[in-house]
Amino acid sequence: MATPSETRSQYGSERLITFSDGVMAVAITLLVLDLKLPEAASQGSLAEALPGLASALWCYALSFVVIGVLWMAHHNQFANIPRVDGGLLWLNLIFLMCVVLIPFVTSLLSGHDGALPTICYAAVLTANCVMLALIWWYARRTPGLMAADVSEQDRSMGLLAPLLVAAVFAGSIGVAYAFGPTAGQWTWLLAAGAGWLANRLTSTDANANLV
Repeated sequence: MATPSETRSQYGSERLITFSDGVMAVAITLLVLDLKLPEAASQGSLAEALPGLASALWCYALSFVVIGVLWMAHHNQFANIPRVDGGLLWLNLIFLMCVVLIPFVTSLLSGHDGALPTICYAAVLTANCVMLALIWWYARRTPGLMAADVSEQDRSMGLLAPLLVAAVFAGSIGVAYAFGPTAGQWTWLLAAGAGWLANRLTSTDANANLV
């Protein structure tokens, strides 16, 4: 009898990784299209025009880092997921659909005031992180997809870390609505501690299981 990894419904993950890398490379490149000087800016007024790009540059840098971190998280996931099936292909496709929305919400964030652009940006990043968690959850529960040598702690942390980041961005939606966009954007800094917290929580669970 064929093992799950030998069935025709499962394939190597190489093409999925190559396609995903290409889509994310395009998304990160599109960010620069929003950096434009005013059409009326002349050589003499260039010094006055450049400071006006500060907001656009900040949003560009933020989203460049965000897509880069998403790419690294995706890369780390599929270092442990050598095989894929139809369900995982669809989940990854939806994840990429969320990624390519980042240049759009970046343009909203850099070009418009008010809470709504911040809310839209946070909603898209929440969706991205939820999809990363779903990809890992699906691969973990489906025999033959995830490498057998992935430890239980890594299996738990791979699910918990993106969910914690998603919770930060989802929570920032309420903060931006109640207290304004600046407060909502400052909330995003909490996402930096998600990996550390996920590691502490999963290692605590692992130690508890040994007792």
